[in-house]
Amino acid sequence: MPKKPGSFQITFISLSLISLLLFVIFLFIVYPLTFGASKNDQRTDAGSFYFNKNFNDIDPLLTAVPTLDKMITGPIITGLDPSMGASDAPVNIVVYTDFTCWYCGQTVADARAVREQFPDKVKLTHKDFPAADKQYKSYQAAVAGRCAQAQNKFWEMSNLLYQNYNNLSQVLFNSLARELKLNQPQFEQCLTNGAAAALIDDNIKEANALRINGIPTVYVNKQEIMGKVTHEELKQAVEEELKK
Repeated sequence: MPKKPGSFQITFISLSLISLLLFVIFLFIVYPLTFGASKNDQRTDAGSFYFNKNFNDIDPLLTAVPTLDKMITGPIITGLDPSMGASDAPVNIVVYTDFTCWYCGQTVADARAVREQFPDKVKLTHKDFPAADKQYKSYQAAVAGRCAQAQNKFWEMSNLLYQNYNNLSQVLFNSLARELKLNQPQFEQCLTNGAAAALIDDNIKEANALRINGIPTVYVNKQEIMGKVTHEELKQAVEEELKK
Protein backbone atom coordinates (compact mmCIF):
# COMPACT_ATOMS: atom_id res chain seq x y z
CA MET A 1 0.00 0.00 0.00
CA PRO A 2 1.52 3.35 -1.01
CA LYS A 3 2.53 5.64 1.81
CA LYS A 4 0.31 8.72 2.11
CA PRO A 5 2.11 12.06 1.81
CA GLY A 6 2.58 14.07 5.00
CA SER A 7 1.07 17.49 5.69
CA PHE A 8 4.28 19.32 4.79
CA GLN A 9 4.49 17.46 1.50
CA ILE A 10 0.84 18.19 0.72
CA THR A 11 1.38 21.89 1.49
CA PHE A 12 4.46 22.01 -0.71
CA ILE A 13 2.68 20.30 -3.60
CA SER A 14 -0.36 22.54 -3.20
CA LEU A 15 1.80 25.66 -3.36
CA SER A 16 3.60 24.24 -6.39
CA LEU A 17 0.31 23.61 -8.18
CA ILE A 18 -0.88 27.12 -7.34
CA SER A 19 2.37 28.48 -8.79
CA LEU A 20 1.81 26.38 -11.91
CA LEU A 21 -1.73 27.78 -12.20
CA LEU A 22 -0.45 31.35 -11.89
CA PHE A 23 2.14 30.62 -14.57
CA VAL A 24 -0.58 29.33 -16.91
CA ILE A 25 -2.66 32.47 -16.29
CA PHE A 26 0.39 34.59 -17.06
CA LEU A 27 1.23 32.55 -20.16
CA PHE A 28 -2.21 32.63 -21.74
CA ILE A 29 -3.72 35.91 -20.51
CA VAL A 30 -1.19 38.44 -19.25
CA TYR A 31 1.65 37.88 -21.71
CA PRO A 32 -0.50 37.92 -24.88
CA LEU A 33 -2.04 41.21 -23.77
CA THR A 34 1.29 42.84 -22.98
CA PHE A 35 3.35 41.48 -25.88
CA GLY A 36 0.71 42.18 -28.50
CA ALA A 37 -0.92 40.22 -31.30
CA SER A 38 -1.48 40.60 -35.01
CA LYS A 39 -3.42 38.92 -37.76
CA ASN A 40 -0.57 36.75 -39.01
CA ASP A 41 2.16 36.81 -36.39
CA GLN A 42 0.39 35.90 -33.16
CA ARG A 43 -2.87 34.29 -32.13
CA THR A 44 -5.03 34.91 -29.11
CA ASP A 45 -6.94 31.64 -29.25
CA ALA A 46 -7.15 29.65 -26.04
CA GLY A 47 -4.38 27.33 -27.18
CA SER A 48 -4.10 23.58 -27.46
CA PHE A 49 -1.93 20.89 -25.95
CA TYR A 50 -1.15 17.24 -26.55
CA PHE A 51 -1.41 15.93 -23.03
CA ASN A 52 -0.08 12.57 -21.92
CA LYS A 53 -3.27 10.54 -21.45
CA ASN A 54 -1.60 8.51 -18.70
CA PHE A 55 -0.43 11.59 -16.81
CA ASN A 56 -2.90 11.12 -13.96
CA ASP A 57 -1.74 7.52 -13.52
CA ILE A 58 1.92 8.45 -13.17
CA ASP A 59 1.56 9.71 -9.60
CA PRO A 60 -2.06 9.45 -8.36
CA LEU A 61 -1.13 10.71 -4.88
CA LEU A 62 0.68 13.78 -6.26
CA THR A 63 3.82 13.02 -4.28
CA ALA A 64 5.97 14.98 -6.74
CA VAL A 65 5.67 18.24 -8.61
CA PRO A 66 4.72 17.44 -12.25
CA THR A 67 7.31 18.21 -14.92
CA LEU A 68 6.60 19.34 -18.47
CA ASP A 69 8.10 16.25 -20.11
CA LYS A 70 5.62 14.06 -18.21
CA MET A 71 2.67 16.23 -19.21
CA ILE A 72 2.98 16.82 -22.96
CA THR A 73 3.45 14.58 -26.00
CA GLY A 74 3.35 17.29 -28.66
CA PRO A 75 3.68 21.04 -29.23
CA ILE A 76 2.01 23.65 -27.03
CA ILE A 77 0.00 25.90 -29.33
CA THR A 78 -0.68 29.38 -27.96
CA GLY A 79 -0.95 32.94 -29.22
CA LEU A 80 2.63 33.65 -28.16
CA ASP A 81 4.42 32.04 -31.08
CA PRO A 82 4.46 33.44 -34.64
CA SER A 83 1.88 31.76 -36.84
CA MET A 84 0.05 32.17 -40.12
CA GLY A 85 -3.27 30.69 -41.12
CA ALA A 86 -6.68 30.26 -39.53
CA SER A 87 -6.54 29.81 -35.76
CA ASP A 88 -9.16 27.04 -36.00
CA ALA A 89 -7.44 25.17 -38.84
CA PRO A 90 -7.69 21.39 -38.34
CA VAL A 91 -4.00 20.87 -39.16
CA ASN A 92 -1.13 22.69 -37.51
CA ILE A 93 2.39 22.46 -38.92
CA VAL A 94 4.86 23.35 -36.16
CA VAL A 95 8.53 23.85 -37.00
CA TYR A 96 11.22 23.89 -34.29
CA THR A 97 14.02 25.79 -35.95
CA ASP A 98 17.21 27.84 -35.73
CA PHE A 99 18.11 30.77 -37.99
CA THR A 100 21.70 29.50 -38.35
CA CYS A 101 20.35 26.34 -40.02
CA TRP A 102 20.06 26.56 -43.82
CA TYR A 103 17.96 23.39 -44.03
CA CYS A 104 15.57 24.90 -41.49
CA GLY A 105 14.94 27.82 -43.81
CA GLN A 106 14.18 25.42 -46.65
CA THR A 107 11.81 23.44 -44.44
CA VAL A 108 9.96 26.58 -43.37
CA ALA A 109 9.67 27.65 -47.02
CA ASP A 110 8.20 24.25 -47.91
CA ALA A 111 5.81 24.43 -44.95
CA ARG A 112 4.62 27.86 -46.09
CA ALA A 113 4.05 26.53 -49.60
CA VAL A 114 2.01 23.62 -48.26
CA ARG A 115 -0.04 25.97 -46.11
CA GLU A 116 -0.83 28.04 -49.20
CA GLN A 117 -2.18 24.89 -50.86
CA PHE A 118 -4.59 24.39 -47.95
CA PRO A 119 -5.26 28.02 -46.90
CA ASP A 120 -8.31 27.30 -44.71
CA LYS A 121 -7.15 23.98 -43.32
CA VAL A 122 -3.51 24.47 -42.33
CA LYS A 123 -1.88 26.78 -39.81
CA LEU A 124 1.91 27.19 -39.63
CA THR A 125 3.56 27.87 -36.27
CA HIS A 126 7.19 28.85 -35.65
CA LYS A 127 9.06 27.58 -32.57
CA ASP A 128 12.54 28.76 -31.62
CA PHE A 129 15.12 26.11 -30.78
CA PRO A 130 18.49 27.90 -30.93
CA ALA A 131 21.58 27.22 -28.86
CA ALA A 132 20.60 27.98 -25.26
CA ASP A 133 23.64 30.21 -24.68
CA LYS A 134 22.51 33.82 -25.13
CA GLN A 135 25.96 34.76 -26.47
CA TYR A 136 25.51 32.55 -29.54
CA LYS A 137 24.38 34.10 -32.82
CA SER A 138 21.59 31.55 -33.15
CA TYR A 139 20.02 32.75 -29.89
CA GLN A 140 20.53 36.42 -30.75
CA ALA A 141 18.93 35.87 -34.16
CA ALA A 142 15.93 34.28 -32.46
CA VAL A 143 15.63 37.41 -30.29
CA ALA A 144 15.75 39.59 -33.41
CA GLY A 145 12.95 37.53 -34.92
CA ARG A 146 10.80 37.90 -31.82
CA CYS A 147 11.45 41.64 -31.71
CA ALA A 148 10.23 41.88 -35.30
CA GLN A 149 7.22 39.81 -34.23
CA ALA A 150 6.42 42.50 -31.65
CA GLN A 151 6.03 44.91 -34.59
CA ASN A 152 4.07 42.44 -36.75
CA LYS A 153 6.99 41.72 -39.08
CA PHE A 154 8.14 38.30 -37.95
CA TRP A 155 7.81 36.41 -41.22
CA GLU A 156 9.54 39.18 -43.18
CA MET A 157 12.40 39.19 -40.67
CA SER A 158 12.46 35.39 -40.68
CA ASN A 159 13.04 35.31 -44.44
CA LEU A 160 15.93 37.75 -44.17
CA LEU A 161 17.54 35.93 -41.23
CA TYR A 162 17.53 32.62 -43.10
CA GLN A 163 19.00 34.34 -46.17
CA ASN A 164 21.84 35.64 -43.98
CA TYR A 165 22.23 32.47 -41.86
CA ASN A 166 26.04 32.55 -42.09
CA ASN A 167 26.40 36.31 -41.54
CA LEU A 168 24.36 36.97 -38.40
CA SER A 169 25.36 39.86 -36.14
CA GLN A 170 23.85 42.71 -34.13
CA VAL A 171 24.85 45.07 -36.93
CA LEU A 172 22.92 42.92 -39.40
CA PHE A 173 19.85 42.73 -37.14
CA ASN A 174 19.66 46.51 -36.92
CA SER A 175 20.21 46.81 -40.66
CA LEU A 176 17.37 44.36 -41.36
CA ALA A 177 15.11 46.25 -38.96
CA ARG A 178 15.74 49.43 -40.94
CA GLU A 179 15.12 47.56 -44.20
CA LEU A 180 11.74 46.43 -42.84
CA LYS A 181 11.02 49.97 -41.63
CA LEU A 182 10.59 48.87 -38.03
CA ASN A 183 10.51 51.36 -35.18
CA GLN A 184 14.27 51.30 -34.58
CA PRO A 185 14.38 52.48 -30.94
CA GLN A 186 11.64 50.00 -30.03
CA PHE A 187 13.45 47.20 -31.85
CA GLU A 188 16.79 47.92 -30.20
CA GLN A 189 15.19 48.13 -26.76
CA CYS A 190 13.47 44.80 -27.37
CA LEU A 191 16.80 43.16 -28.14
CA THR A 192 17.90 43.68 -24.54
CA ASN A 193 14.78 43.99 -22.36
CA GLY A 194 14.27 40.24 -21.87
CA ALA A 195 10.70 39.92 -23.17
CA ALA A 196 11.74 38.14 -26.36
CA ALA A 197 14.25 35.98 -24.50
CA ALA A 198 11.50 34.73 -22.19
CA LEU A 199 9.49 33.48 -25.17
CA ILE A 200 12.53 31.77 -26.66
CA ASP A 201 13.44 30.12 -23.36
CA ASP A 202 9.90 28.72 -23.11
CA ASN A 203 10.27 27.23 -26.59
CA ILE A 204 13.61 25.67 -25.63
CA LYS A 205 12.11 24.12 -22.48
CA GLU A 206 9.23 22.77 -24.54
CA ALA A 207 11.57 21.27 -27.15
CA ASN A 208 13.67 19.66 -24.42
CA ALA A 209 10.53 18.26 -22.79
CA LEU A 210 9.64 16.68 -26.14
CA ARG A 211 13.21 15.32 -26.32
CA ILE A 212 13.91 17.08 -29.59
CA ASN A 213 17.62 16.74 -30.28
CA GLY A 214 17.92 18.03 -33.83
CA ILE A 215 16.67 20.72 -36.16
CA PRO A 216 14.58 21.16 -38.08
CA THR A 217 11.94 19.11 -36.29
CA VAL A 218 8.43 19.33 -37.66
CA TYR A 219 5.13 18.34 -36.12
CA VAL A 220 2.06 17.92 -38.28
CA ASN A 221 -0.47 17.97 -35.47
CA LYS A 222 0.94 15.22 -33.23
CA GLN A 223 2.98 13.47 -35.93
CA GLU A 224 6.71 14.16 -35.50
CA ILE A 225 9.02 14.42 -38.51
CA MET A 226 12.72 14.83 -37.72
CA GLY A 227 15.39 16.20 -40.02
CA LYS A 228 15.09 17.43 -43.57
CA VAL A 229 11.59 16.99 -45.00
CA THR A 230 10.45 17.65 -48.56
CA HIS A 231 7.45 19.60 -49.77
CA GLU A 232 5.78 16.38 -50.93
CA GLU A 233 6.35 14.65 -47.58
CA LEU A 234 4.80 17.59 -45.74
CA LYS A 235 1.86 17.68 -48.11
CA GLN A 236 1.29 13.94 -47.67
CA ALA A 237 1.38 14.29 -43.88
CA VAL A 238 -1.20 17.09 -44.05
CA GLU A 239 -3.46 15.05 -46.31
CA GLU A 240 -3.27 12.12 -43.89
CA GLU A 241 -4.31 14.38 -41.01
CA LEU A 242 -7.22 15.79 -43.02
CA LYS A 243 -8.55 12.26 -43.57
CA LYS A 244 -8.86 11.64 -39.84
